[in-house]
Amino acid sequence: MPALRRSRARRSLPFLGATAALGVIIASGASTATAAPGSPGVMGAPTVVLYEGFEGPVPPATPEFVQTIADYDDGIAPPVPGYVGRNGELYRADPAWNGQFCNGLIVAGDDVSTLPTASQAADCQQSGWNQSRGLAETLGAWASDPEYPYPAVPRPEPGANHAVSSYTQGDSPAGVMAATVVPVTVGHYYTATIDVAQANCWTTNPVNLALSLDDGASAPVDAFPGPIAACDLPVHQINGNNVGTFSGLTSLLARSTSMEVALLNTLGGGGGDDNAFDNLALIDTTPQLDAVIAAPPSGDAYAADQPARLLLTVTNTHLAGSPIVPSGAKPEWSFDLALPAGLVPADDPAIETDCPNGALDVTSASIVGRGSLGPTDVSCSLALDLVSSGGEYVLDPVAYELTGLLAPAATSVGFAAAPATPDPSPTGGPVLADSGSEPLPALLSGMLAVALGAALIHLSVAARRRRTR
Repeated sequence: MPALRRSRARRSLPFLGATAALGVIIASGASTATAAPGSPGVMGAPTVVLYEGFEGPVPPATPEFVQTIADYDDGIAPPVPGYVGRNGELYRADPAWNGQFCNGLIVAGDDVSTLPTASQAADCQQSGWNQSRGLAETLGAWASDPEYPYPAVPRPEPGANHAVSSYTQGDSPAGVMAATVVPVTVGHYYTATIDVAQANCWTTNPVNLALSLDDGASAPVDAFPGPIAACDLPVHQINGNNVGTFSGLTSLLARSTSMEVALLNTLGGGGGDDNAFDNLALIDTTPQLDAVIAAPPSGDAYAADQPARLLLTVTNTHLAGSPIVPSGAKPEWSFDLALPAGLVPADDPAIETDCPNGALDVTSASIVGRGSLGPTDVSCSLALDLVSSGGEYVLDPVAYELTGLLAPAATSVGFAAAPATPDPSPTGGPVLADSGSEPLPALLSGMLAVALGAALIHLSVAARRRRTR
């Protein structure tokens, strides 16, 4: 049987330009859809697992104090405990990105205008302090924009918005700017997004920020496809600064129950890293599996042993804030479906698939499927025929073992049992009438009657002969 036509089952999007291809959110029209079974081929929204706006709450900056992203200790003043998120998230950062070089300070536009005297702010100088506060306000204005990809998240007024400085007043080395560990679900895909605002785009020093995902079991991946550089990519301009949301298009399939999401500076230097970041998000981009058995051609049930077509569709999630853009490739998903007793794959199951690396392995008790979604794939499908000698069956969500997929809704099918075959009847020869008596005694009685009749006839003939003599 020919393979599934790609134009019908596996749906991909054409190249949408550099902005969408790189996951830079500059226009959203954000959808309220959620990933749920029942709409094969229609992308649902990813699920937000962490959304860190650095509002957790934060002590306001004073002439003597400013909060740092991680624990800070200059060996002179009392140590400063690091920032704690609303759900208890703790952050780590390399020393150069936590209270040195005007990096790692949690600031707001409404903070004190005079540079604090605390040692963690000393490297900013007044110009860096002013710029960092301005970038925090720019990020707050972007989060209030109608095109922002997370419209449902509460946010403060732009001037009260907090962000983390990475102004790099001096040649700071490459390193970890902020990292936190988040609980995740084994077998789900995750990627990350980050808001970045950048000033002084007239400078020529390159900027290279990266979002890294690490579950401690698989090789770490960079979520964003290339350098995060707000001056180089098509983003918004607010208050004279470039600003945008940078969404990961590479997802990591979780093999453990926790994942570290980290923002890194991979180049260092001080000439071009005049930025601030906010709203670090970890999102679940796991595709949805749907299972649908075709309706019988007539009536409410299939005939016994008549093939019933099972279509399994894997549908991607969309990019946060962009309902028509897939959230990137999903390699190596799989499912193992335990079939109910009596429902089996047909002798020739007519397996079809248009999924990249797609395959179905079947036994009398199970269907094992695997495959991938490409970077621009909306969905793909696998199909096969099932048969039964009769009965009602349900493919229940709990019957699936899933890796990289969300469970489908239940689907059912019925098969009418074949009619019973009648016992064979005689085709020839005499048939004894039912006299109500046993056949053998009745036959013997008939034979005796014939013999008695013959004897009487013989006696009558003999008597006539004697009279004539």
